[in-house]
Amino acid sequence: MDRPAPKSHRRHQMAALPGYRYPRRIGVMGGSFNPAHHGHLHIAKEARKIARLDEIWWLVSPQNPLKSADDMADFNSRLSSARQMAAPFIWLKCLDIEEKLKLRTSYASLNRLTKICPKASLIWIMGADNLAQFPHWYRAGDIANLLPILVMNRPGYGWPALAGKGAAMLGRHNRCQPASLARHEKKTGERKKKKQWSFHHQTRNPLSATILRHSGKGLNAI
Repeated sequence: MDRPAPKSHRRHQMAALPGYRYPRRIGVMGGSFNPAHHGHLHIAKEARKIARLDEIWWLVSPQNPLKSADDMADFNSRLSSARQMAAPFIWLKCLDIEEKLKLRTSYASLNRLTKICPKASLIWIMGADNLAQFPHWYRAGDIANLLPILVMNRPGYGWPALAGKGAAMLGRHNRCQPASLARHEKKTGERKKKKQWSFHHQTRNPLSATILRHSGKGLNAI
């Protein structure tokens, strides 16, 4: 059951990155959040459940290099919409480290997070639409080797995404169940764990930020 976040927690949860030094399963979900909407929240809730995550962090991007800036709201407005959406949930945090640290690629952000949180088991969460274009991401192969990936289905992608170059890059033999995803670690005298990823078919929420912007419904859409 979701518990409302205490006001004291809300006041601080977005202020700084929690540098956990103890085991914690954390899903990391990047995006423009232009604006944040119930589709984002639906994916976060579903990912938390199936991957047995303690928390989920939303990384609000200053500017996605694969998206046009023409229809992009300013960063503070997008961060504010994400904060409003996340406020009732103590397990959901919005981080602005990409803006503060001038991180402009997913690889740079995830690489920094693995160093800040050495004991946490971080899992990258992305939609099936991103899986389709994953080979075009900056250092996509390094992202796959850095931490496990949980792909959440989107309408119209499903099987075509699984048959595409993104899935081939991740390696179809590396797929596993969401609850089995674990951070890659290299220990002395041991081989590095193979890259892991999972695809969750049941998540197909039709909402998108583009639809909401054009409809003018914004945060009120469900």
